[in-house]
Amino acid sequence: MRPLLGIMAAFLLLPWHVSANGPGLEGAWRFVPAKSTDIASWDDSQPQLEISSNAGNVRIVRSWLYRAKIACTDTLEFRPGGDPHSTVILTEVWPENWFMGVLSSPGDPMIVSGLWVEEGSVLRLLVRETVRTSQGKTVMATTADYTLGPDGNTLTVSEKRSSRPTPVILVFERKDPSR
Repeated sequence: MRPLLGIMAAFLLLPWHVSANGPGLEGAWRFVPAKSTDIASWDDSQPQLEISSNAGNVRIVRSWLYRAKIACTDTLEFRPGGDPHSTVILTEVWPENWFMGVLSSPGDPMIVSGLWVEEGSVLRLLVRETVRTSQGKTVMATTADYTLGPDGNTLTVSEKRSSRPTPVILVFERKDPSR
């Protein structure tokens, strides 16, 4: 009976991304502009994602490529279902809205929290941060659902902003589908 308990305990301690269907949300993701909301010319500027986990925490690194080179990167770290995590904004580029002339406010806090809607396949994030517009500073809230497709190689990010009722849909493909 003891070996069985040890196996069961080890199974329960596995990271969230391990599943019978593959690596879940973890991995490197390449943007697919033809399947995403057409909000700007995607020719020169494109997002990419790298999602990882460690000891129950999730890390999402969002990089924006400009002409195939990384123009800026920001990192969201949090524990799904845990307390909100605060970090300091380092760059003026606001990744949720890089194409509209809205700027982040360096030095101000960014508050990130998240929860699993469906364990391992649908992750909901809430990001609150100060942004600068032509009308001045305001706090913007973005809710983003990261949804893994049934094939395990497609990731859809649906972003809703407190200033905009229509979601922005970003579709990504796994960079290494054999994972």
